Amino acid sequence: MTMAISESRKKKLQMLLRSISRGDLAEAQDILRKEERPGCLNGRGAHISREPIALEDACPGIEQTISTHSGSVNYWGVRRSLSEIAPDTLGLARQYANVMRGAHQRLDELEASPALCHLANLSPEDLLFMDTETCGFSGTVVFLIGLMFYEQDEFVFEQLLARNYAEEAGILQGFAERLGRAAALVSFNGKAFDMNMIRERSAFHTVALPESEPPHLDLLHESRRRWKSLVPNCRLQTLEAFICGRRRAGDIPGHDIPDAYHEFVRTGDARRIKEIHHHNLLDLLTMAELLCAILTGRDPSIK
Repeated sequence: MTMAISESRKKKLQMLLRSISRGDLAEAQDILRKEERPGCLNGRGAHISREPIALEDACPGIEQTISTHSGSVNYWGVRRSLSEIAPDTLGLARQYANVMRGAHQRLDELEASPALCHLANLSPEDLLFMDTETCGFSGTVVFLIGLMFYEQDEFVFEQLLARNYAEEAGILQGFAERLGRAAALVSFNGKAFDMNMIRERSAFHTVALPESEPPHLDLLHESRRRWKSLVPNCRLQTLEAFICGRRRAGDIPGHDIPDAYHEFVRTGDARRIKEIHHHNLLDLLTMAELLCAILTGRDPSIK
């Protein structure tokens, strides 16, 4: 019985992804509406009845309207500062600014890549950190683009959310405009994954990215270069534990994120979208900590 249900859901997901990749958003929405899931399953398989949470309550923000090649598109924009979210972590922003301002002098002592050398000549405000949340791999929707930058002595987060599949074009256009103003882009595995997904989906929606993209520092490459032999692996959360000295509790697993988004599109319940936003924000913060560790030559054994 379990196998039959699993296969059924697998087929529905495949149909959904095919519809999205073809751009048939009406069919995708219809597939979601037909899925009979009246509640959320707990660990024993029993359905739990719960009241839905509105997006504006789960992730307070503002509806944004942006012009694209195909016309105006809306999306949900969330802007928060680190002081609003976790005032006790403001020391991280100060550490980042101090490290960046002295980065050029430290590079003589490090084996620096060209991308790192370029970044070390910039001010803390010049860097744009980026992390995406998607419905899978190539051909699937990018539904959240998280951005972080340093402004007025603290970190600011801007998260661009597509509330449905049609709003993907809006968040891609919003990111394209923001990327054009950045002096450098910082990601984790962004060269192989995030930017390739963004380019593919932007081409699908005829969204034009900047002709000349800023230099891109991929922290996965830098982490492998420095710590590959010192840590079990170079996944982001492994480095978070060994380099940053902390482990996440209650974080939504990455493999659950696509299903959680599809459920939000189908039901409008933003309960798990709040979890995804938090996951995305933590990823961005960890990137800043890893950059500081790389620029100061910190050994993970210290932690």
